[in-house]
Amino acid sequence: MLKFGENYLNINNMKFNLLSRTPLSFRKAVIAFLLISGNTLLFAQSRIYAHAQNSGVFGVACLGCRVDNPQNAIGDNEDDYSTLVLGTVLLGGIQQTLTFPDLRSDTRLVVGIGTDNIPLSVQLLSGVTLETMNGGSSNNDRRTVDVSLLKLGATPNRGTVEFKPEKPYDGIRIGLTGGVLSLGGGFRIYYAYQDPLITLKAHSQDGQVTLEANIPLEGAEVALTNTSGKEVYRSTLRSKTFDAKQPEGIYMITVQTKEGKMYSKKIIVK
Repeated sequence: MLKFGENYLNINNMKFNLLSRTPLSFRKAVIAFLLISGNTLLFAQSRIYAHAQNSGVFGVACLGCRVDNPQNAIGDNEDDYSTLVLGTVLLGGIQQTLTFPDLRSDTRLVVGIGTDNIPLSVQLLSGVTLETMNGGSSNNDRRTVDVSLLKLGATPNRGTVEFKPEKPYDGIRIGLTGGVLSLGGGFRIYYAYQDPLITLKAHSQDGQVTLEANIPLEGAEVALTNTSGKEVYRSTLRSKTFDAKQPEGIYMITVQTKEGKMYSKKIIVK
C-alpha cells in the first residue's frame, strides 16, 4: 500500500534532469531530507496569466472615475500595474475584468494588488469586490476582501488576493466602489494568474503500482528514487499501472509527461 505525505511545495518550470546535473552527494542529501522530513514535492505547471482586459465605470454616477494604464494589469510582468482611480462616487464605481486564455477549474486564483503608499488592510479594501467570470457572464460569486483572502507582501502597500474558485472560470472582475481608497490615491492591479492544482495519487497491490492524476499519463516517464538518493526504477508508462518490484520503504516517485512537465511526490511502499 502506498501513502503520500500531506504537505506540498509548488515549484514552477523545473526540468526532469535538474537533480542529475548536481553532484551525487548533494542529490542524495536533498532527496533524503525531503523524504525523511515528510515534505512532498510537486513540480507544477507554469502560472497562466491574464492576457486580455476591459474596464470602465458602472452605476448611475462616478464623476472623475477612471482606469490608468489598464493594459499593465495583463501579462507576466508582476511589477507594472493599472490604477483604478475613484473621483466623486454618487452611486456606482469602477471595475476592471482580466481574462485568461482558457476556461479552467481546480486552480488557485491570485491577483496582485497594491496602493501608492497606503499600507494594505482589510479595512482599507472594504470597497473592493471580486467575482469570477465565465464567458463574459458572472459566476455570481462576488466577495469582498477579508483576512482569508488578503496576503501581505514584502512591502506594506503591496500584496495578493488568493482563493480557489468553486466554479469554472476564465476571468476575474475587480470592482472598486468606495472605502478609504475613495478619499485619495488609487487602487493598483499588478497581475492575475491561474495556478493549476495538480493531483497525483497512487496505490499498490502485490507489487503493482497504479497512478491516478489530472495530468496526461500516457507515454509519461516514471522513476523511483530511494532515501539514499539512488534511482531504483525508471520506465515509460504504457498504462496507469506498472510493476515497481521494490521492497517496502520510502521513495520519491517522479512523473514526467510527454509535454515535459515534471511532478514528484513522496510515497511509502508497504
